[in-house]
Amino acid sequence: MRDFLTVFRYELKTQLTKKTAIITTVILMIVVLAASSLPRIISLFETAAPADSPSAAISDAGYVLPGGEPDALLAPALGDDPASFFAGREALIQALVDKEIQVGFVIKDNLDYEAIYLDRSMEDSRDSQMGSLLSQLKKQQLIAHLGITPVDLAAIEAAQAQGVTTVLGRNSMNNYAISFVLMLLVYMMVLLYGNSVSTIIAREKDSRTMEILITSTRPSSLILGKVAAAGLAAVIQFGAVILAAVAGYQFNKPLYPEIITAMLSGTLTTGYVLSYAFFSFIGFILYLFLFAALGSTVSKMEDLGSATALVQFLFIFGYLIATFAANMPGSAVAVIGSIVPFTSIMVMPLRSAVMTVPWGELLLAGALMLLFVAFFAFLSIKIYRWGSLNYGNKTRLSRIVKEALRGH
Repeated sequence: MRDFLTVFRYELKTQLTKKTAIITTVILMIVVLAASSLPRIISLFETAAPADSPSAAISDAGYVLPGGEPDALLAPALGDDPASFFAGREALIQALVDKEIQVGFVIKDNLDYEAIYLDRSMEDSRDSQMGSLLSQLKKQQLIAHLGITPVDLAAIEAAQAQGVTTVLGRNSMNNYAISFVLMLLVYMMVLLYGNSVSTIIAREKDSRTMEILITSTRPSSLILGKVAAAGLAAVIQFGAVILAAVAGYQFNKPLYPEIITAMLSGTLTTGYVLSYAFFSFIGFILYLFLFAALGSTVSKMEDLGSATALVQFLFIFGYLIATFAANMPGSAVAVIGSIVPFTSIMVMPLRSAVMTVPWGELLLAGALMLLFVAFFAFLSIKIYRWGSLNYGNKTRLSRIVKEALRGH
């Protein structure tokens, strides 16, 4: 126990005091704090929209009016600047040629129109603005002719059926986004700390430090101490990031849209949080043992990438199944993926967010996860012991496992 604590304290201090870890943590905390404070940041730059003046509805425009009753309807919308109105189409075109205006509108008795440009840019939408304006005026004209008051029209348009939706289980529409973000957090954590553990062990073997360590400390204390330290360091680092996100959300909660608040409150239920915490952390420990074992199999640092490629592929495969399970959580692929320990780290939390997972599946997946952690902890210790005694050429992984289990 004393050796385990010595290794644990040393490795934990090493993990937490690395400049890269500190800088990464601080940057992530700043990013999530800024992201969770986005509603407040936006509100600081928002200004009250000035009241629209009819004459400013369309900038740099000229008009040819039809005359008669439509002119009275158009006057409040187009303003009263004499320079904006022309006697006929030819005068309007001449004003365009002389660059007095940028767009001209010839409006007809029935409020149809012709938009005239000398040159039109790709971003110009003033003809669409005029179309919307005249369509609204046409509606007002028709309403007046039919004897319908604006109040009656507003009541008609506002009439709609009132419905209430009750979800007895999980609402995947609310839960998908936040559960996917949390899954990506686990993805980053496993790859970051898994590679860190395998690199530490491979470097010890490359420099033959392992030979010294193995004579003074039991392999079990070394492996368990390194994995426990990496696990706690990950919890501290990513816990700080999550804490920054929660703090930013709580501080800016009054400014969040109701749909976001409802989504978060609907997703972060006690059942989901417990499922996420268990499968993510225990699965994380499982992968740390896998990375530790594979790091023990190489004699040179340059061989580490190829040695850990298999476990990285396995983890990415779990991520792909999880993305599939998000859309079809009840499919056979999703169910199997949520039970198999190598993929349940990603799939089970996502499934539990978007559907009600049967207790039998949860208990089976949890039991298998714990069993696999115990087995691979044992196997990684054996492989670490084997690695301390074997240097030189590459050896097939299957042979390494057989020799390690035989105790050679």
